[in-house]
Amino acid sequence: MISFSILFLLGNLYLQTYTQFPSGTQICIATMSCILASCCLYKYSQFSYLPAAFMLGFIWSAWCANSLLAWTLPLEMEGNPVIVKGYIASLPIPDKSGVKFDFQNEELEFQNKLKNGNARIRLTWSNPHPYLHAGDKWRLCVRLKRIHGVKSPGAFDFEAWALQNGIRASGHVTVCINNRFISHHWFHFPVEQLRQYMFEQIGSHLDGLVISPWLLALIIGVRVGITQNDWQILRNTGTNHLMAIAGLHIGIVAAMIHITVTWLWRRASILSLYIPAQMAGACAALLLSILYSALAGYSIPTQRACLMLTLCIITIISRRNTNAWHVWSLALLMMQLINPLCVLTVSFWLSFITIALIIYGMGGRLQTDSIWWRWGRVQWVIGAGLVPMTLALYQECSLISFAANTIAIPWLEFFILPFCLIGSCLIVIIPSLGVLLLLIANRSLMALWAFLAWLARFNVSVNQFSIADYSILAVTMLGFVLLLVPAGLPGRWLGIVWIAPALLFKPAKPASGDIWFSVLDVGQGLSIVVQTYQHTLIYDAGPSFSSSFDMGESVVVPYLRLLSANVIDMLVISHGDNDHIGGAFSVLRLLDVKSVQSSVPDKITSTDNHYCRSGISWSWDGVNFTFLNPSEKILRDRNNNSCVLMIDNGEKRVLLTGDIEKSAEIDLLARIPGNLPANIMIAPHHGSKTSGMPQFIQAVHPQIVVYATGYRNRYHFPHPGVAAAYAAIHAQQYNTVNSGTIQFKLEKGKSIARPDEYRVSHKKYWNE
Repeated sequence: MISFSILFLLGNLYLQTYTQFPSGTQICIATMSCILASCCLYKYSQFSYLPAAFMLGFIWSAWCANSLLAWTLPLEMEGNPVIVKGYIASLPIPDKSGVKFDFQNEELEFQNKLKNGNARIRLTWSNPHPYLHAGDKWRLCVRLKRIHGVKSPGAFDFEAWALQNGIRASGHVTVCINNRFISHHWFHFPVEQLRQYMFEQIGSHLDGLVISPWLLALIIGVRVGITQNDWQILRNTGTNHLMAIAGLHIGIVAAMIHITVTWLWRRASILSLYIPAQMAGACAALLLSILYSALAGYSIPTQRACLMLTLCIITIISRRNTNAWHVWSLALLMMQLINPLCVLTVSFWLSFITIALIIYGMGGRLQTDSIWWRWGRVQWVIGAGLVPMTLALYQECSLISFAANTIAIPWLEFFILPFCLIGSCLIVIIPSLGVLLLLIANRSLMALWAFLAWLARFNVSVNQFSIADYSILAVTMLGFVLLLVPAGLPGRWLGIVWIAPALLFKPAKPASGDIWFSVLDVGQGLSIVVQTYQHTLIYDAGPSFSSSFDMGESVVVPYLRLLSANVIDMLVISHGDNDHIGGAFSVLRLLDVKSVQSSVPDKITSTDNHYCRSGISWSWDGVNFTFLNPSEKILRDRNNNSCVLMIDNGEKRVLLTGDIEKSAEIDLLARIPGNLPANIMIAPHHGSKTSGMPQFIQAVHPQIVVYATGYRNRYHFPHPGVAAAYAAIHAQQYNTVNSGTIQFKLEKGKSIARPDEYRVSHKKYWNE
């Protein structure tokens, strides 16, 4: 069973490596090859079924992916009014931009013609109907666009996440007389209706009270009002898993219900004559666990936990002994049968690897009754075993996670979660008692939070390190596997040898005099990372969208950690617009920034903060940096006040222009016309028609121009007239929308090589 599940998984993963979806011919050829291999091995090996398992995983994943990809929003519909009819398929979540919800579309009307459009879309309604309810059927006028996320090393892959969740387009509801409610029935998306009912009940009874946002996260998996600082505390202490309903929470609920029901059942002797107490407790634990998983929206970790719990209870009912690995492998197989694309999510891997570590690290040993064995060893096994995965996924790991989890997990188990669950149930029946229990849970949670915040303040709480290479990750994981073998087995010390490559590995860096720079894909905004032999500079940090999400933390910092650049020599903020400065505060909070240069020093709190006045220059590793703007003449103009930076290694020149417009271009032409030529230029103001004068473009005369824009941005950057002006001088034009993060390597004595376009080099079949 284990080998079948693993080969099924490998077949599934093999599909995810495709850049283009395989054709029917390719699938048929692969299928016939595996059938032939199985037939050839049939007489010689008991594992002849393994090629078939691999092919089944590949075909099943391909069939499910193809059913999702069958509908794609036609290009002519993007941005144009479309009428959709269908059901609200998720709990509507309010935020500052409106109400967000998933919409299961059944009928699509465009230009008075019905079109095929049976797909799930994500909508935002800025001025919604007074009451939106999951399961409601609506007719809505919307403007849609295809799924398109940022594509940058280390950043969250929104497009893969959307495919895994079946979301095929996004958009917003427009003000229209055609927006109307049609009907509501309880049997449409009942799980989401249950979650919304609990959300509203808790909100109505606790309205006006100071409640931790994590309370709702623990009850129904809704994360509203959670800030970046909150997440940082969890990351620093290694307790992220505590605040997301997962296997731990399902296990706690199952154990609590099992003990309670078993105890009560034994007190009713007549019931025990029909059903044994242990069996009754197990069945009750399963039912309540499934209900709690439903409140979490059936996330992948809760699905895995419920599947394994179901299999364990089946063995109890059937009175059969089973191997823990068999239960694990069967759950692995069933998860892929339910949704094979779950392998695209981080939670899938963390969930199954965590359970595998527990089974491996706790099995084959002589157990004792000590507290260390029952509790501490599990924490050690999980904490140590997940280090490679944590470093590969998040570029950091907590050094105090063992201490934090040793206190936090039992605190959650005994003083928070029971009150949350019982209180949320009683709030419907006996509101006063339910509110009291939830307030107790909230006080307990805030006490735990104070402890975690105190731990997170220690400088040694987190280690920032990156495992960017998959081969290094595989070797490091093997090393930790060896370290976790039983003490009596030989060769355990070899684990240290296998871990060594991860500790010694250093990412490549430019030679002295070379310039490596990357225009990061941050959507509609700008962020550039410049590397020399021993120095790193950041030019702008992308936009901020809310107190819990900005491109500095989600794109810029992960990219720098992949480069092992935890110390930044200089942060340049060209000007004060959100799409340039928004992410800077996260960069300053998460990284060690030695110096800041900006045209808006009053907006940045830093001990070494300077104004980027024209004429300031310095040299790093044989590369010269010079600010060309702003000059005294235009200090009061926001965009034209942008810091313009020239980077020159004596052979090649790069011009970073910020958001300067025509008046600043005229000023530069008047002051320093001979210092403007550059091989590569970042298009001023993202290619706006208010910039890019033909005379300025001619004076710079770049071989390559780069636009940093967002997909279908509302400003329609770059302007066709500006693009035509660059085309007139035969400049190569790149856009982060099409290329993702663009990485240049300018080496002395060599011509400018074609840049690496991350969206192109890492294309997957689901990328449109």
